[in-house]
Amino acid sequence: MRSKILGSLIGSAAGDAMGAATEARTTEQILERFGHRVTDFETPPPDTFAAGSVAGQVTDDFSSAYFIVRSVVRNGGKVDENEVKAALVEWSEHEVFFDRFAGPTTRMAIERFKTGEDPSFRGINLSSRQATNGAAMRIAPIGLLFPGAVDLAVENAFRVARLTHDNVLALSGACAVAAAVNRALSPDAGLYSVLEAGLYGALEGERLGRERSHDVAGPRVVNKLELALDIGLGPLAPEDKAVEIRDRIGTGLHIAEAVPAAFGILASRRGDAMETLIDCVNIGYDTDTLATIAGGIAGALSGAEAFPRHFLSVLESVNGFEIASLADRILELALQDTGRSGGKEGEVE
Repeated sequence: MRSKILGSLIGSAAGDAMGAATEARTTEQILERFGHRVTDFETPPPDTFAAGSVAGQVTDDFSSAYFIVRSVVRNGGKVDENEVKAALVEWSEHEVFFDRFAGPTTRMAIERFKTGEDPSFRGINLSSRQATNGAAMRIAPIGLLFPGAVDLAVENAFRVARLTHDNVLALSGACAVAAAVNRALSPDAGLYSVLEAGLYGALEGERLGRERSHDVAGPRVVNKLELALDIGLGPLAPEDKAVEIRDRIGTGLHIAEAVPAAFGILASRRGDAMETLIDCVNIGYDTDTLATIAGGIAGALSGAEAFPRHFLSVLESVNGFEIASLADRILELALQDTGRSGGKEGEVE
């Protein structure tokens, strides 16, 4: 269990750091710039968002996840919305993670937390209309809490995600990721059960969103997810599947691109954590977010041993994070009385 928890954290962080060097380029431009497929930490080029960062440094994706889950763990695993808001405000005060990277939807939400007022453009509140991937990129660690309780993972993901991305599509995508991570922690977890859990989470997140959140224009996450899994589990070679996912699903900022694409790549590599990361990092466009999402799921499925040994030490030293210690604290919660999580209720078979 510790290996799976630590693996998910390493996978998310490493995916973010690796993808920071390739973000916004096409597959061809990545090859041209680096001379090879990126398979390890690289120094981000001067024309990327992460310019000035060193190899192994994360962006807003994992850094915001780290601050959030650390706060939830301190609270005994209970998702208290005020505590999560405070964690996001604390994160926003670290300019190395926030100033260069944070997206407009998250920025508007944090401004609301600080002032108590809704930021607006020409009097129109835009935050509920942003079906972007900002909530999904930082949600994987929430799925690590209370293994075997998929429905609780979905509910916790919903509560965290709606603070910044309060619309049905963004919530569907975030819940898909948390459900898949939670299922991946089970001793009997396999690729298909994890993918099934992701579909379940997408549907449940959509249902909760329609009941308790805002509608928003855009394609359903679950429909795009089904298409991505058809491609990922299909007969093509993995390299050709990546091209199909890139061209038919998309790998951009919209939630109906980022989450389905991450799942599709995971499926195409049959859950292999490093191959999944490498494909996400080299597929082009929003590579750091795709790799953060897919890495969190694949790492939970495969465990920490799936990644090179230097990943953890580099990520901790470069970013000032205590990832291994955080994994230990999450494990302590997992080993405590499961009565708070309803035992195994909600587990997807």
